[in-house]
Amino acid sequence: MALIFCIFLFLAAPFPLLAQTATPHLSLSPTVKEVATGVNFNVVVSVDTGGQLSSGVDAIVQYNSSLLEVVSVSEGTFFPTITTLTTTLGKVEIYGVANTGSPKSGTGTLATITFRGKAAGTATVNFVCQQGSTTDSNINSTSDSDIIICANNVNASYVVTGTTVTPTIATGQDLPQTGFLEPTALIIGGGILLMILGLIFVF
Repeated sequence: MALIFCIFLFLAAPFPLLAQTATPHLSLSPTVKEVATGVNFNVVVSVDTGGQLSSGVDAIVQYNSSLLEVVSVSEGTFFPTITTLTTTLGKVEIYGVANTGSPKSGTGTLATITFRGKAAGTATVNFVCQQGSTTDSNINSTSDSDIIICANNVNASYVVTGTTVTPTIATGQDLPQTGFLEPTALIIGGGILLMILGLIFVF
């Protein structure tokens, strides 16, 4: 009986530990990627409230504007109201707000940013976040306190190669035949032969 009890404690122990490590944070996905210059790719911006109720989220995403450019930003569905701003070069601002009296809890997508590789290099993309500050990335509780844990935010790094993607142009050998050369030659040859035979019989 004691052995069974010990086994039960061993199996159950990890679960409280996992629950304790769930903290309010923001994340980017994928965290690493290699793309060619001129190629578009998507980065998903997600929120995890750590099981707490949230009235809204401010996600300030900073990127290297000399290596990346923003093509578009599509709003996610975690909050009923999400707005995005790209007016400042090198920064994407995402604001999500819950309906009054209906705070959100759990994980979900705030927005999807479509970047394009601009020049070769390693571009970092990260959340502007300082613990205790309310003018950067925040996860707001129902009492309007900032509950985000900046150290747990998941940032990203993307390698842009100098290779540009160009369409493949078929060579002359790869071009498809536009006619039927052999059957045409046989028909012409047969016609000439019949004409010669006809002349022989006439004369």
